[in-house]
Amino acid sequence: MSQSFDQADIDRRVAEVAARERRILAHKLMEKSNLPYRHRQPVEPRGEGWLSLLARVEAKAHSGFIIALCGSRGTGKTQLAATIAKTYAGAGKAPLYATAMGFFLDIKESFDGKRSEKAVLDAYCGPSLLILDELQERGETAWEDRLLTHLIDRRYGAMRDTLLITNQNQTTFLDAIGNSVASRIVETGGVAFCDWPSYRVK
Repeated sequence: MSQSFDQADIDRRVAEVAARERRILAHKLMEKSNLPYRHRQPVEPRGEGWLSLLARVEAKAHSGFIIALCGSRGTGKTQLAATIAKTYAGAGKAPLYATAMGFFLDIKESFDGKRSEKAVLDAYCGPSLLILDELQERGETAWEDRLLTHLIDRRYGAMRDTLLITNQNQTTFLDAIGNSVASRIVETGGVAFCDWPSYRVK
C-alpha cells in the first residue's frame, strides 16, 4: 500500500532534515573551534551580572564588535565566551578560541618556513568570532603589540566579531593594549568589567 503525504508532512520532514543538518554543522564547528573541552559543556545560568553581559554581547553579534571582558579570575568570562561561540556555531558561523600565548606561538612556529606568518594571520582573521583569552599573560613587547594590533585591525576592517579576555582591570588593560586597539574597542563594543564574586569559590 502506498503512503501519501500532505504538504504539512513534507514541510515537517524537510524542516527536520534541515534542523539535523544544522546540528551536525554546529557540532563540527565547535569541534574545530579549539575551545577547551571543559568550556564546551552545558552550564547552568549564571548570576544577574553574567546573564546581563551575555545578553549585551549577543545583541551585538555579527556587527563587527570588539568587546573586552575584564575582571578577576573565576567570574565566568571564558564560559560566557564559549556560550557565545555556541550561538555562532548554531547559526553556521565559525568561532575560534585561542589564548594570546597560543597566537604568538603559532606565529613563531611559522619561522621554520613550513607555514607563512600571513597564513597564520589569515587563519585567525577568517572566523566569524575570535575569542582571544589570557591577554594578561603576554609580554607586551613591541613585536607582540604590532602583531596584535595588525590582527585586530584586520578583523575590524572585515567586520568580524572579536572577544578579548583578560584578568586585568579596565584601566590596566586599555593601557597595555595600546591606543589603536583601545579606540576600536570603544567604538564597536566597549569594555565589560566582570566585578561579581568568583564562581570557583564555594
